[in-house]
Amino acid sequence: MTELLGLVFSPWTEKARWALDVRGVPYTFRHYQPLVGEPALRVKLRRLTGRVSVPVLTADDGRVLADSADIARWADGRGAGPTLFPAEHEAEIARLIDLSERALAAGRARALSRMLADDEALAEMAPRPIRRAHVALAARLGGLGVRRTLRKYGGHEDGAEAHLRTMLAALDELRATLARSSPPGDGPRTLLGRFTFADIAMSQVLVNVAPPAALKLGAASRRSFSDPDLRDRYADLIAWRDELYRAFRTS
Repeated sequence: MTELLGLVFSPWTEKARWALDVRGVPYTFRHYQPLVGEPALRVKLRRLTGRVSVPVLTADDGRVLADSADIARWADGRGAGPTLFPAEHEAEIARLIDLSERALAAGRARALSRMLADDEALAEMAPRPIRRAHVALAARLGGLGVRRTLRKYGGHEDGAEAHLRTMLAALDELRATLARSSPPGDGPRTLLGRFTFADIAMSQVLVNVAPPAALKLGAASRRSFSDPDLRDRYADLIAWRDELYRAFRTS
């Protein structure tokens, strides 16, 4: 069976899972363990050097896909359900995917920087047996992992203000695109007048503003991924995201 390797709290993994689920494509989900799982991941991707990350899908035909949008396109050719990449909207979907990626990278840098100041959140990043045995050690290990992630993906050196500007620009564009879209006959408003992968991609930007209730995060980690100022400023977008989940994220 098709296997998806990912992180349950990652918005990139959620983009891939949502696409697979909404198309009704059967798959097995396997949780990726950073550091410990990296050697096997490199073998799977045939990439012995350079950066590797999840989600990674191993299809039942042997194909290996290592990008959430590529996984969604693969899912769009299988199963049933809403067409995620309608041909008439290809250019706009590509634009919104790119916007989502830039905003998610900025949001990750901001959230992980907040996490570095929260030992309880850092401890939640460590494996549960270590947390149970030694909370202080778990926090130190979590800190090592968070710093490694910041170095791995870069961008943190751009500074908090640059990341905030990226987030604000993406959220303002999301609001403007929604305002331009056709009102729905029923259900939530969508970015292109119908549910597509653009909605999935852009809804994930809000993970770093107010994580959805369905996201599996510890209380302290949820605190690190939340931004009270942006949450109040973009309450309308959070409400849109939550309505989108209720309408299209049933699996």
